[in-house]
Amino acid sequence: MLKQVLEQQNTFEEIYSIDKSSQFDFHVTNNPLTRYLRDRRLNKALSFIKKNARSEDIFKWRVLIVCGGVGGEGIFFIKNGFHDVTVSDISMNSLQICNQLEPKIKTIYLNGEDTSLADNAYDLIVVQDGLHHLPRPVTGFTEMLRIANKGIIVIEPYDSAIGNLIGTEWEVHGNSTNYVFRWNKKLINQTVKSYLLKNYRTIKVIRFWDHNLIVGRIAQKFPGSLKLKIAKLIYGILELIKPLGNMMVTVVLK
Repeated sequence: MLKQVLEQQNTFEEIYSIDKSSQFDFHVTNNPLTRYLRDRRLNKALSFIKKNARSEDIFKWRVLIVCGGVGGEGIFFIKNGFHDVTVSDISMNSLQICNQLEPKIKTIYLNGEDTSLADNAYDLIVVQDGLHHLPRPVTGFTEMLRIANKGIIVIEPYDSAIGNLIGTEWEVHGNSTNYVFRWNKKLINQTVKSYLLKNYRTIKVIRFWDHNLIVGRIAQKFPGSLKLKIAKLIYGILELIKPLGNMMVTVVLK
């Protein structure tokens, strides 16, 4: 395992120490504003799959979350009717917290760059804000393509002018530092085609704005039922300038 991965592993074991598990209760909250902000990106991906999976019963798909932390994405899929959901990470503490938050989720220790899983091991492979923590993000991306039987969902920063100007370039967690790798449509398309050749059905890159912390802070200044409406209004306005968005949802269907 690369030194950088070991450093991240040690850091994340501290971040996800069991005595801090209450910090992650927002993943299971029913608060409308928190759920909207937490699930908005994943809902974009799931909506596209529902429309493009033909006649398949997607809720029977085996779902694997890579770089899944304490299982926020896994909880989303359980809440949305999926029954076979597994969360993976390099932090054993995070997986233990995941089991506490949602016992229905299976957990497995995996390195996102080299899972050692068989080809087509799971139907749907999902990552959200995880690939840019890897020393070799593109390797993690092609690993997802390899082990996916039906398709993958990738939610990561988009290589935008504004994102590069005001976004984070280096993330520092304790003694661990990672570069925030940003993708674009051309890079996604070339990577998928070079790895899968013609063995894919759909490559969809959805670009949009995402500033959950800022939008959440603004919305919290309003009373009760207005909070969620204000958050949706802000994102609705930003949708008007979607081509400049700082985030992407990519869905590849095989």
